Amino acid sequence: MIKMKRICHLIFRLLFLLDGGVWSLRNLSISVPRAVLSGEGQAAVLRCSYDLEGAALYSIRWYRAETEFYRYVPREMPPTMVFPLPGASVDLAQSDHQQVRIVNLNRRLSGDYQCEVSADAPLFHTDIRSAPLTVVDPPFRAPRLSVTQRNYARGDVIKANCSVDESYPASNITWILDDHKIAETMSWRTSDLDFKERGAFSHLELTILETGHYKVGLTYTSASLNRIYQDHYVYGREETDDLNVVRYTMVPPESGQFSLGCVATIFDIYARQSEAAYIKEDTPHPASVTGEDSSGVVPSFSITLTSICVASVLLHAL
Repeated sequence: MIKMKRICHLIFRLLFLLDGGVWSLRNLSISVPRAVLSGEGQAAVLRCSYDLEGAALYSIRWYRAETEFYRYVPREMPPTMVFPLPGASVDLAQSDHQQVRIVNLNRRLSGDYQCEVSADAPLFHTDIRSAPLTVVDPPFRAPRLSVTQRNYARGDVIKANCSVDESYPASNITWILDDHKIAETMSWRTSDLDFKERGAFSHLELTILETGHYKVGLTYTSASLNRIYQDHYVYGREETDDLNVVRYTMVPPESGQFSLGCVATIFDIYARQSEAAYIKEDTPHPASVTGEDSSGVVPSFSITLTSICVASVLLHAL
């Protein structure tokens, strides 16, 4: 019934314009928050702006997925009418001909919301706009981070896992290295609204270079990695069958210590970070049997000791 009504309005609008009429409803736009948190006390304010060019307003109607839940008709007393919206309610005190406020939403109210504006007689010009809204059920706990080792030697590959509890929608995971974002794994999004909660997981393999010859950079990312932070130098990729691994290569810092963490995010309304893991470099390797240190330079005290031994042998021979 609603679809047929809208089709009739569009046909009427087309015929009127072809007949040279002047359209009195212009610049219709809708403002809907992309995401809001679910739960008691949470609210979403949906706004509709328009220009009637001096014509009178006949009605404002709000729909969620083709179902009308709020109507404003200035000719009627009272001018507002509310229809059932399961799991939420309309705040009439803060709803009028320009906005509607919905409170206590749950995730099953996610979807497209439409605002339909109609001018009054004799033309009853009508137009409609829509926008998506996601009601977020965030994870219960902070992300959990685990690493295979807390000490490293140059050349090691440190493996880390970040897991996030179930949420709607599933969280994105951002890896943090010394307070710098290095990569973000984007969670799978369902095309249809099944409203299921899903967890999130990301695996990182962090290679510690032997020397500072190479710059810090991302060497491989999985197919699900949609965002790479380019403040680090990307110098290559490699093929692999493991599509759930993010590989990153770094030069060890001068201090020998760095921190690693992950952050779970959902749109711009939820962000929570794991506890940081502090990873330190092992103590330097002892000098080799040849008397050279790790840089290949013979220590001065070895040269002095050798000279004393040679002098003693010469004096004994005399």
